[in-house]
Amino acid sequence: MAANRVVLKLPLGYHKARRIERRVYLRRSLVLTLFFTLFLTGLQAEAARISVGFKGGLNLASISVSPQPMDVAEFRNLNCLTGGLFLSLKLGPLAIQPEFMFARRGTKYEAYIDDGFYKVEWHHDYLEALLLLKWSVLQAGPARPFIYAGPSYGYLMKATSVIYDAEGSEVGAADSRDYFRKGELAVVFGSGLEFKVRAIKLSLEGRYHLGLSNVALTGFEVDYIKNKSISVLAGISF
Repeated sequence: MAANRVVLKLPLGYHKARRIERRVYLRRSLVLTLFFTLFLTGLQAEAARISVGFKGGLNLASISVSPQPMDVAEFRNLNCLTGGLFLSLKLGPLAIQPEFMFARRGTKYEAYIDDGFYKVEWHHDYLEALLLLKWSVLQAGPARPFIYAGPSYGYLMKATSVIYDAEGSEVGAADSRDYFRKGELAVVFGSGLEFKVRAIKLSLEGRYHLGLSNVALTGFEVDYIKNKSISVLAGISF
């Protein structure tokens, strides 16, 4: 007896439906491939606009006081250091640049204490967060000038008053943090030059820190004490 054969008949239009499914699948694959290509290209372009760097330099710090104390002739600049890191997001000729900086602020002066004149220095160490808006005046060339401005908030980590005798020898130091407010609001503005060396950017800049907050808390016979400083900074970014 001949074996029974089972013949599977495909429904009408099956092959046409399969061809349509393959075309839809190919189109979806092309769309997804194009989407991910554009997405990765966008990420690369975004990464190209973001740079990270470090900067540091000299801080010429002093204070504004009103009224001027009778026992102090003048407050002079205190030479100290500042430095930190920054992130720059370039938006055409403009850039948004947050910075996180360590800065020593304060002043120095001469005062009559007990039996004679002494030199006094205020060493105030701040951790500062800045948000700067930077404008590149020129976007091409070996040296590219820029200007910037923005707010700054500083947190007082340490405050020390150091006393020196007439010969410059230290004769005493005291923790003075309780006499000053822990937070300081300021505005910062400056200008500089940027030099591009292959994938590295070097910068040289000067900035002014104008304190807006009265940092005096207690123990002073004045209306306010505000920080101010001029800084000269060198930086590198990648």
